[in-house]
Amino acid sequence: IHTASLPSPDCPDLTSTQSRTRVQRFHIMVQTRSSSRARVAAEMATAKKQKAEEETAMEFGGPLGAAIGFIALPVMVYYLWICARFYHGLAYPQELSIEGFKLFGRTMVDHVLDDGLPTVRTTVLYVGWVFFQAILAVVCPGKIVKGAVLSDGKTQLDYLCNGLCTWWITLATVLSLHLTGYFRLSELADCYAPLMTTASVFATVLSVLCWTSAHMNGRTERMTGNLVYDFFMGAELNPRLGKLFDIKMFVEIRPGIKLWFLLTAGFAMKQYELHGAVSSPMLCLCLFHFVYANSCFKGEECIPRSMDIIYEKFGWMLCWANLVWVPFTYCVPSLYLLHTAPFEPSLWYTGAVLAIYALGYWIFDDANAQKDLFRLDPNYLIWGREKPKFLQTKRGTKLLISGFWGVSRHINYLGDILQAWCFGLVCTFGSVIPYFYAVYLTALLIHRERRDNYDCQRKYGDDWEKYCKLVPARIVPFLY
Repeated sequence: IHTASLPSPDCPDLTSTQSRTRVQRFHIMVQTRSSSRARVAAEMATAKKQKAEEETAMEFGGPLGAAIGFIALPVMVYYLWICARFYHGLAYPQELSIEGFKLFGRTMVDHVLDDGLPTVRTTVLYVGWVFFQAILAVVCPGKIVKGAVLSDGKTQLDYLCNGLCTWWITLATVLSLHLTGYFRLSELADCYAPLMTTASVFATVLSVLCWTSAHMNGRTERMTGNLVYDFFMGAELNPRLGKLFDIKMFVEIRPGIKLWFLLTAGFAMKQYELHGAVSSPMLCLCLFHFVYANSCFKGEECIPRSMDIIYEKFGWMLCWANLVWVPFTYCVPSLYLLHTAPFEPSLWYTGAVLAIYALGYWIFDDANAQKDLFRLDPNYLIWGREKPKFLQTKRGTKLLISGFWGVSRHINYLGDILQAWCFGLVCTFGSVIPYFYAVYLTALLIHRERRDNYDCQRKYGDDWEKYCKLVPARIVPFLY
């Protein structure tokens, strides 16, 4: 609106009264339009905010799903321990009646109270373990990697990726403690349940501290206003101590993954102490878990651009899952073998499982390498001979459609799933307990693929539809 367009009270063809009347009417019209525009803008902003909150609240079943998660997840890790430790398979009520379920519930609780409460030793052991890993994360040399661009459109956080160095230092330290007798690996089997409870308490306390810090420092984002759901999902995206120590990435990859392998190694040592030998299924699990953990640290530079780091806030779910769920449920197949009479499958069966695992690892590792090298250099030759093909999107992003990524849109998930099922297959078919991790991971990755697909549809629009036509398989070629 230009002031020159306003009627002037000195205009010769208008009386002063007429001029004032027209000016008043004009101002009323402008104010009405301005208020209308402001109201529409406010309504649009409110609707957009509500839509974003609704989409966020739909994740993991919203507040109800979060409330169930707080209870069901800890119950599940205790249940799996009880099944493997005391029942050598599934535990269930002896009779399908109210009294039968009550007795079953009391028995489960008694197991936890008698053998699962934290001790001074497990508290010192676990807290010392986490702080040892934190010190290594700070002092060990490594490559500094830029993370994804944050929501302000310009900031990129730095991540010190020294996981492989800390991994080998950890292994050397633990081996030294074991050989000198200061801490034998088999002690992890003896204090498994109390250590699990200690880790659960530690994860919850850390979640509360990060939640409180985010609110005190005004770094909350994507909050819904529901306390249960928001605490479950988290308040802050990138909680940090200093410029390089990212709490979320540390929890994501360091203490839990390493403890997972060490637990399996501890179960193998305990089996040797009890029976004078280590069974071939246990040796296979030690190999599988070592290779998987080593792969995580070898490719740590890719983690700053993973979905968990870019999108997921650091709440109880992410903290507890990485510190408790990962080490204490992923090792259940080896826990089951420890508390089951040793057995030896046939050589051909063990060889077949090893072959499937090798195939899964190759797909998982090579597919991730192709994707990461393509991001660094679009002219990188796939398998050393093939120039990569890609779909250029309107956003400027290149979507790889050759190599493993021309076979399915999440071919790395297929490799991960194949490895997971080998954890159960090597234990043969005496119980379904060793297969829990495989079933869980398969469901998790299918759910994650669905979330990724939904996000990419919104992000790329028509380009994503073109990409899906070029690469129709979601995870498993010709099947899914």
